[in-house]
Amino acid sequence: MRVAGSRVLVTGAGQGLGFAIAVAFARAGAHVVVTDVNAARVQEAIMKLKETGSAICGYTLDVTSQEQIEQVRAQLLAEHGPIDLLVNNAGIVFGGPFLNVPIERHQTTIGINLGGVLAMTHAFLPDLLSRPAGHIVNIASASAVIALPMATTYAASKWAVLGFSESLREELRVLGHRHISITAVCPTYIKTGLFDGVQPGRLTGWLTPEQVADAVVRAVEKRREFVMLPWIVRAIYALTAGWPRSWYQAMCRAFGVSKSMTEWKGHAPQSDPRPQ
Repeated sequence: MRVAGSRVLVTGAGQGLGFAIAVAFARAGAHVVVTDVNAARVQEAIMKLKETGSAICGYTLDVTSQEQIEQVRAQLLAEHGPIDLLVNNAGIVFGGPFLNVPIERHQTTIGINLGGVLAMTHAFLPDLLSRPAGHIVNIASASAVIALPMATTYAASKWAVLGFSESLREELRVLGHRHISITAVCPTYIKTGLFDGVQPGRLTGWLTPEQVADAVVRAVEKRREFVMLPWIVRAIYALTAGWPRSWYQAMCRAFGVSKSMTEWKGHAPQSDPRPQ
């Protein structure tokens, strides 16, 4: 897919990985649509992104509000036209033992991480289908394929996002919409503040938002279906695909993955309880 000149909508683009993705696409010549639940962050992101020289616009958007999604879509169509690329990035995590996390936080996690992806895709897929080429990027996680204790609902939401990506891609192929591509991105821990306090597994370390953002742009350009970062995790996943599940889990324990979320702190307390 040609990125330059395409219109890209990124959810949760006010900070962190979402902002890095917006920057990467803007530098590649795309027209970027910044959305975030926090209105002030939208304006800050727009001001910073204008330095790239690309066309930038933005809207306040709560991905759990169907009404707001439809309003933003209608306004975007009226002011700029349909998008060519949707990046479902908005997400949240609450760490801790399953029973120690209030059920409302579990439900919020599912609502944003999975419900937001479903709602945004359902609203904008008709626009993508109308374009000569369209692309959806769903930011999942390495926890979509690896058990992650102390973040059970986060992992569940990302498993679901990966399954949704795989199934919708095949559905579109069956229905003859081969001009639409879907990429599921599965990174390990990213240094955005969302996972403060975490101890990454051995040999993995921290990813930077810029590393992941650049990988997203490359994946779109090459129509890659699945991206796992960093390379060492991708290699281990490929090499152990045929292992018994018990062996694989034992390896994850040996590498420290199973205890990596034990000291999770996340974002510092703020007025907006849903870091995007």
